[in-house]
Parts: sequence; C-alpha cells; structure tokens
Amino acid sequence: MRIDVRNTQRERLFTVDVDPDNPPAVVRPGGAGVETDKSEPVRDGKEVYLNWEQAVDDQGHLRRCPVCSCRELFARKDFPQVTGFLIVVGAAIVAMGMFGAGWVVEAFVVLGAVAVIDAAIFIFTKRCVVCYRCRSEFRDLPIRRDHPTWELSIGEKYRQVEESADGGQGADAAESDDSDDDTTRPAPMDSSR
Repeated sequence: MRIDVRNTQRERLFTVDVDPDNPPAVVRPGGAGVETDKSEPVRDGKEVYLNWEQAVDDQGHLRRCPVCSCRELFARKDFPQVTGFLIVVGAAIVAMGMFGAGWVVEAFVVLGAVAVIDAAIFIFTKRCVVCYRCRSEFRDLPIRRDHPTWELSIGEKYRQVEESADGGQGADAAESDDSDDDTTRPAPMDSSR
C-alpha cells in the first residue's frame, strides 16, 4: 500500500510504501516504516505515528484513516484532474481552429479521438481512497465496489473545520469523528435572542 501522508493542515509531508499485512506504527520520509514505541526520540522531526486499530477490516479494506483516525473516507479515480481538463480544453481549442479553417471532418476526428482517450482513461485508471480530514491518499489496496465517492456535504464540513482552525470567519468546527456513535447532535442554541 502506498500512502501520501499529509498533516491535519493538509500539507503533503511524504510518500511511503507500507506492507498491509504487517503495517508499521511509525513511518518516516524515505519509505521506511519502523516499528517503535512513542518513547523513542524523534530523529528528524518528520515521523508520523499511524493508528491501525480499526483502520482496516477483515477483508483488507480501509475503514479509517491511520494518519488522523477519521472515519470518513472517499474513493476517487487516481488521475490528476488538471491533466484531464487540459486535454479537453486543448482539444476544444484545436477543434475550434479547425472548424474556423473549414476542416470540419478533421475537427470531428480530433474530438472523437479525445473522447476515446477520455473513455480509456476512465476505464483503466485505478481508484484510490482519500481521507476527508487530512487528505492523505491511499493507493494499491483493495477498495470496496460500493465505497462512497466524494460527497459535498462531508467535504464542506471538513473545509469549515479547516477555516475555523485557520481563524476563518463564520464556521463552527465540526464534531470530531473519533466517537463510535453516529447520532446527530443538535445545533447550539443562540442565546442572544
């Protein structure tokens, strides 16, 4: 399993490969997962302690982020969105130029070729799992077919948490997701009325 480790401010720290059958409790830059207890002194200041308890189910599917312990994860295609966007925009510009020059058939061939390339990328690109809270990415692991994809409401909840941590305006911090109870909590009463 390959992990793009990020901190709670969503800053990329490093990428590490770990053995899912024997996951390390500590990872360091350079890809070396090291079993150690937390009393060992930090050598380079970039050690990350992973919490694997309840992170992986019996089938090997990730259920919790081992970096930040968040239970809310989403699956997405592991392809840079900007690259796909630039391919489509480039093809549209080329096609417009060809339409303007009167090369209608050739322009449709270009658009058709880009559609085929886009479909091939969609079909053959693997998926990865991403944590909503820290945005750590997990690749090369089994992902359930019905694993949830991006949900705007959950993403917005963690965006508001990030803004309030940075001193942003107007957003209340979302409740920590470390508890096992899934009940909704009532909103705080406004005492100024």
